[in-house]
Amino acid sequence: MGERRGAPPGGLLGGPAVSEALSKARRFVGPAVILLVAVFLVRALVGGWSEAREYEWRFDLRYLGLSVVLIFLYYAQQWGGWRLILRSFGDPLGRLESAAIWFASILGRYVPGNVVMVAGRVAMCRRRGIPAATTFTSLVYENALILISALIVAAASVPFWPAFPYRGYALLLAALAPIGLLCLHPAVFGRLANAILRRFKQETLATTLPFGRVLLLLLYYAGGWVLLGLAFTSLAAAVAPVSAGNLALLVGGYAFAWEVGFLAFVTPSGLGVKEGVLLLILSLIFPAPVAAALVVLSRLWQTLAELAAAGVIWMLARGRGFLEAHG
Repeated sequence: MGERRGAPPGGLLGGPAVSEALSKARRFVGPAVILLVAVFLVRALVGGWSEAREYEWRFDLRYLGLSVVLIFLYYAQQWGGWRLILRSFGDPLGRLESAAIWFASILGRYVPGNVVMVAGRVAMCRRRGIPAATTFTSLVYENALILISALIVAAASVPFWPAFPYRGYALLLAALAPIGLLCLHPAVFGRLANAILRRFKQETLATTLPFGRVLLLLLYYAGGWVLLGLAFTSLAAAVAPVSAGNLALLVGGYAFAWEVGFLAFVTPSGLGVKEGVLLLILSLIFPAPVAAALVVLSRLWQTLAELAAAGVIWMLARGRGFLEAHG
């Protein structure tokens, strides 16, 4: 099971011309979006420099340390989610093996479309005897659960936000959650996944996740968004005053910004799109230049955390001879 044989050149989109057009669009639109958001961020910082200098900045090591602990717990929790999904299909991987694969593959999110992340994880799992169809299915479940749980957490927090001109869009996105859940029902998911796998000349799935387990995993991933939101709140509190009344906005707003970036597809890891939305949300409680500074800081903070976590796992795997044995 698992070798792709003679897949049609146009993929699921119908032909090479369509695929090439989409590839070109991403190539130009993605950088344009990133540049546009960068211009707005710089403009907000420079234009409000005097206001930013007079702002009540602070540097609280306790909150900074808490944000670091929470974000590493978040990444451990996310890896644990994929491991739970894969174990439902008879995961033969050891704990260090699955951690090395997951943390290495998430760095592929910085390439537009998440293709590198998917292809990398499928290839690494296949070398360890896991069929490509099984890994691909686990990835579909993982990303769907992350997205749906983000929609739910964001929607639950919106009523507690200050007046937000795009509140309707946040609630409209939340309406996608029940549609996504319906697609994860075994009766629906099995047919959709097998249709895709047959299209790519892959062996079809022998089983899908029971819907009760899907709902439990959804709660698990919703907890992950709360964890990440608290990590971001701690980061903000480390440099600027944050009141308890702003907790719902910071936790739910971060999930909302991420989901918009995820659905954009045109930039790597939502870069630019996520920052633009987060800037709008943070501007509800912070002056524009302060919000812009927090947006830049949050991207740097999360990128460094991902690189550090992947680096630590890589060193552990190498130290135990895992990379040499399976590389």
